[in-house]
Amino acid sequence: MSRQPPPWLWWNVLSLDAPMIAVLWQGFLAQSTGLPLRLPGRLALGLTVWAIYMADRLLDIRHPSSIIDTQRHRFYQRHARALSGLLAIIVAVDVLVIFLWLRPAVFMAGLAPLLGVGVYLGLFHGRRFALPKEIIVAFLFTAGTFVVAESGSTQLSKILIWPACAFFALCLANLVAIETWESRELSSRKTHQPNGLIRFLGRWYLVWVPGLAVLCFAHGQQAWYLAAGLSAAFCALIYWGAPRAPLELRRTLVDVALLTPVLFLR
Repeated sequence: MSRQPPPWLWWNVLSLDAPMIAVLWQGFLAQSTGLPLRLPGRLALGLTVWAIYMADRLLDIRHPSSIIDTQRHRFYQRHARALSGLLAIIVAVDVLVIFLWLRPAVFMAGLAPLLGVGVYLGLFHGRRFALPKEIIVAFLFTAGTFVVAESGSTQLSKILIWPACAFFALCLANLVAIETWESRELSSRKTHQPNGLIRFLGRWYLVWVPGLAVLCFAHGQQAWYLAAGLSAAFCALIYWGAPRAPLELRRTLVDVALLTPVLFLR
């Protein structure tokens, strides 16, 4: 493998994939529900998710023997000091946006998922416990993406339950595919095996992920479910149809599969 990542992999090694996906679905949710979405809300989500993913990878490389050797981790190991400086700048800008421009209701709604992320990074990072990391990450990612909408009203929060469940399942499909591939193809250590539930979900991936797509399509012509169904179908297709493609390409493709809202944005 080349020392420098190929051009199509840069958005992943720089941890830009997650914030782009979060901001895209946040905007799509605002369009689908008719909620106003101001620029500070978009910036706060994008910067916060970017900072969290960068911090997670910088924490990973502190214990290289406990992680799978991937292109993104090698990149962070080579450029740890520069990326730490970039993280500090991102956090500083994010704090300014939050305290100077973000609506108080959105700030209060975002405290719970932010606290959850802090607990995960501070107490549970790198440790094994009963609930799989992938489920925790999918839940926190969903909560962060829905923060602006959830701050609208209690009645609206009830309406958002099923869209949030569909998005959570979609995020989980993305994470399970990546963990299954990486643990199977890059890890030779018996100590680095997926949680039993994640192994189960990986084994039955081509049952429950297409099932998710069918459920979303069956929900009707709502654009949210059409986009979620397409993303789930694309994830299943990649999982089934590209077993011999390079791992980093597959990993990028299952992230690209989550960009389907671009087909519906106005």
